[in-house]
Amino acid sequence: MPQSPLHPPTLQEACEALAPSAPLELAWPTVFDAPAAVERAWVDFAANHPPDERVALRRALAFAKARHTDQCRRGSDTPYWVHLVRVALELARWGQDSPVLGQAALLHDVVEDTPTTHAEVLEGFGPDVAGLVEWLTAPPNGDQEALTAYYARLRGEGPPEAHVLKLADRTDNLRSIQALVMRTGDRYRRWAGQYLEATQRQVVPLAAAAPSIARVALVTAMADLAPLVGDEITES
Repeated sequence: MPQSPLHPPTLQEACEALAPSAPLELAWPTVFDAPAAVERAWVDFAANHPPDERVALRRALAFAKARHTDQCRRGSDTPYWVHLVRVALELARWGQDSPVLGQAALLHDVVEDTPTTHAEVLEGFGPDVAGLVEWLTAPPNGDQEALTAYYARLRGEGPPEAHVLKLADRTDNLRSIQALVMRTGDRYRRWAGQYLEATQRQVVPLAAAAPSIARVALVTAMADLAPLVGDEITES
């Protein structure tokens, strides 16, 4: 697959956003979040697949868009589906572009974040896709005991495809949060620090057997966010 046009900022740009008074106005967060840029990348991506796979991917995205219809990314008016497509594109960049994994990437939040049921995903997309979506469906954030049990089960029993999908999901979330902090300064810094700490605790252990390109992407996204949150990590 050709390199995606969706690139995060350099570390220097991220550090420059730590200006004392306010974040710098950088082009990257706007470009990164622009649905049109993601749509163009998606069209090119889907066009490189055989017709039956292309149809399956388009069905999955259409279903996800319908179910996430009114949802936006935190702190912006970016439609939620942008994140789903970026996760699928990231997996493909890692060489993880099977039709099942691509569909699961597009649907991975549909049960967790919408009224959609596992049975609907199973009926519409089959057991392989539904199984991965189920592995990616975490309990509510407020239930720390359930979250701990979920990540322990995912680490111990989850298939490799679920691990790499979780890594792609978290990598894109970290990049989105980096853009958010660069745009908004202190407003989300504490939450971002907490998310970074949770990633270290919950998701990094899943990377042990993942492809090296996935491990590097996750760790790089963490390192790029870290200077923007500073000591907020230790205060979470």
